[in-house]
Amino acid sequence: DTDATFMRMKEDPMKNGQLKPGYNLQVASQNQYALYFDLFQRPTDTRTLVPFLSNIFAQTPNASQYVVADAGYGSEMNYQFISDDLEKEFLIP
Repeated sequence: DTDATFMRMKEDPMKNGQLKPGYNLQVASQNQYALYFDLFQRPTDTRTLVPFLSNIFAQTPNASQYVVADAGYGSEMNYQFISDDLEKEFLIP
């Protein structure tokens, strides 16, 4: 696949990172239902949050008042985007 990018995979028994071609799948859920998904060529979650949320709120402006994500999405750029551009509250450790 020429569109895939090399990402560190943890599939061997010793948990050694191996570079293999792949995609970064992002899924947004609510009440245990998957509502949105998108594939990215960016290997880190930090750089996928802004385009992912942009797509969600462009399709459904009132999708949610809150954005909850794990620490892998935490960055000042993401915090500013959520609070200033989307005008939503966030919980990202």
